[in-house]
Amino acid sequence: MAEKKRLRNLRSKDDSYRIPSGCCIDSILGGGLETKVITQIYGPPGSGKTNFCMQAAVSAAAQGRKVVYVDTEAGHSFERLRQIAGDGYEDVLRSCIVFEPLSFDDQSFILKNLGRVLDDTFGLIVLDSAVSLYRLARDDETASQVNRELSAQMAMLSAVARKNNLAAVITNQVYPLDGDIEPVGGSILKYWSKAIVELTRKNGRREAILRRHRSMEENARVAFAIDGEGIRDGR
Repeated sequence: MAEKKRLRNLRSKDDSYRIPSGCCIDSILGGGLETKVITQIYGPPGSGKTNFCMQAAVSAAAQGRKVVYVDTEAGHSFERLRQIAGDGYEDVLRSCIVFEPLSFDDQSFILKNLGRVLDDTFGLIVLDSAVSLYRLARDDETASQVNRELSAQMAMLSAVARKNNLAAVITNQVYPLDGDIEPVGGSILKYWSKAIVELTRKNGRREAILRRHRSMEENARVAFAIDGEGIRDGR
């Protein structure tokens, strides 16, 4: 009996579910952001990554879920959040805890100690972006150490998401490679991300493309646009 109780305690709290992001990108994600896993959103500057994260935070707050928002680029514009949230802006502010790490070590400290602030009222963790401070810390001499630390951070984030039945979203940058683009972080972020969405912007047209998912059709895509109120259907 004691062994059975111990095994039950090792299970995460509840069955996974989806938290709608509140925009058309949900259509390629099966209805929203799946809990217990990391969803990676990558794309070039201005492709809509932060807009998506803010919209997801607003949507989670509207469902009565609190949000941890880790902003590594000081890109969390409260005026932009106000535009997206509309009349629900004050409720969103009350529902969000915002961290602004100044170094890659700060980022590690925050992720390592997330368990101290989380309770059953939280539904979403956003790390926007996962790699901006990583890129500043990484050079030829520190590459191996910094890569190990990035992997450790993702392991911590994944464990927190599973244990607390939360959706975790990370944004990622890109770099040019052979005439195309490649997400930063290589196999590290790819390994830990169970859902991966690429945001593109070409000739004025924006698309979200599902590059990886455990249960949805890969390479599904949806056109979207960004206006004053956030992300909307672009068809």
